[in-house]
Amino acid sequence: MMSVRRILRSSAVLLGIAILLASLSAPATAHKEHKPKQPVAEQVAQPGAQRGEPVSLQSGPTAMHGQMGEMMEEEDRSQMSTRERLLDWLGRLHPVIVHFPIAFFPAALFTAVVGRRRPAFAAPVQFLVVAGGIIGPIAALLGWFDGGFDLATDDMLLRWHRWLGTAIGIGSLGFGIWAWRRPDVNRGTGMIMGLTIITAAIVVQGWFGGALVHGLDHMDW
Repeated sequence: MMSVRRILRSSAVLLGIAILLASLSAPATAHKEHKPKQPVAEQVAQPGAQRGEPVSLQSGPTAMHGQMGEMMEEEDRSQMSTRERLLDWLGRLHPVIVHFPIAFFPAALFTAVVGRRRPAFAAPVQFLVVAGGIIGPIAALLGWFDGGFDLATDDMLLRWHRWLGTAIGIGSLGFGIWAWRRPDVNRGTGMIMGLTIITAAIVVQGWFGGALVHGLDHMDW
């Protein structure tokens, strides 16, 4: 019990310290894909295409978007210091780590709801919530590395994604501590309401993340 409590407390402290220290330095990276760019047709010329002609993309706009991001990042990285490269690399872990709280909290909600009628199903709820409470702040911190610490450059979409993700990270930490200290509420009304809120917030946050990478119309029918 004490070891898990120490882990949760340490995660909160490390999250605050890392954000404070990194905010004192120059930003390493800032969602390069979402920042305003020249039209794609002006940036890339395919073999045989004449100047001024629109570029035809055989692999689709999403693939071209990724190719352009890689080209711009490769050019920028050549000018980075070792510290900036480290922060940039940590930011690249953000899309990987966020899948864990995305999985833990909805799974906890499902098992808590089913556990109302079948108590045996509620047994994993505490573990899932505590695990999400540990990983959530880490995912939020890596999101700061990925988005950069220069708040003055934020557009509206990045601003919402940044602060909603921060709120989810802090909220998941507190929720994990509560679940650890109160295992008797693993299928109670408070647990289910809390998991519903945090799951809904994760869904909205996922939309913002997709919009940053693929554009606002990424979920159009």
